[in-house]
Amino acid sequence: MRLEFCRVEEANDLLNQLIEHHPHAIFLTDHDFKVKYYNKSFQELTRSDKGDIIDHEFCEIMGCTQRDKFSPQNNRFCTHCQLRELLSGSNLSELVLIRDFVINNKVKTKHLHIDTHRVIMDGHKYRLVVIEDRTGHTVK
Repeated sequence: MRLEFCRVEEANDLLNQLIEHHPHAIFLTDHDFKVKYYNKSFQELTRSDKGDIIDHEFCEIMGCTQRDKFSPQNNRFCTHCQLRELLSGSNLSELVLIRDFVINNKVKTKHLHIDTHRVIMDGHKYRLVVIEDRTGHTVK
């Protein structure tokens, strides 16, 4: 099935509705790893207020417990961060991340399946990130 639109606004509206109502957490990050857009599922996953999401890094928003453990003083990212490698545009496009995060002042182990997709808008490169929270799912 192929959708055809008469106006760009129709396509934008459909895309926005699909992203907003998608069951997985979705966000868009720029080349500095800052979140520029997110959906309701992402806000629920992170349990963050709107002001704590836009223009902040994913690891900062999630409260990654590995953050700063391996980094030099002048770098706010872990030097061996798999997620940073994924977002930087390396050959990776998918990652399973099992890691402790501080959410609502409690350490919680999360099992996240993360897919990324390159997006170019207005000549700027972004990463569209889709996160499936598999925490608590049993493997059969």
